[in-house]
Amino acid sequence: MISTLHHFMNSNKAAAMPRSRHKSSRYDIVARLYYLFSKLSDEQKQHLLKQLLRDKTDDYLLKLIIDLSDNQRRVLMSQLEEITLKASRYDRRKHPRKNCLMTAGIRIAGQAVDCFILDISPYGAFIDTGEGLAAGHTARLNFFSPNNREELKLTVKIVWSEPQGAGMQFHRLTARQLEQIRSFAQNEQTVYEITS
Repeated sequence: MISTLHHFMNSNKAAAMPRSRHKSSRYDIVARLYYLFSKLSDEQKQHLLKQLLRDKTDDYLLKLIIDLSDNQRRVLMSQLEEITLKASRYDRRKHPRKNCLMTAGIRIAGQAVDCFILDISPYGAFIDTGEGLAAGHTARLNFFSPNNREELKLTVKIVWSEPQGAGMQFHRLTARQLEQIRSFAQNEQTVYEITS
């Protein structure tokens, strides 16, 4: 269907209909396409867009950017710079992290906060706390190993923080703790283990 639609949109042949009906049918077709488009899932819309654009996504995005107002371009530039900064901060890690979803608790300056570990390596993790944590502080991170349900109590240093969460580095791991983390962080493709 998508390839047929793409072929139809790119063909130079006019639809076989009388000239007088051509204009009203054009609006009927656009209305029908809009209705059908609104019924697609986000994934189907993305697939359709890729099919229509073929390998011209960059050209299409550039055209959209050119058509923006000056103010809209400044806002977009600011957002892209923020995304790029976060990506470069993420890419500076020496050890790749494994995506995961594990409940945990962090204790910092006498305050206990529930959180989720969203990625992990034998050397650090990113946690989602829903509130900002102060960078540079040492804290205690507790969670259960998905492999054997053993509780891990780790000393961590908060390397960076933002309102949604914090990146942390593990400190003074015992050989057993390091092996526990390695056993699931390096061997599993992803870890989705929510414990209560």
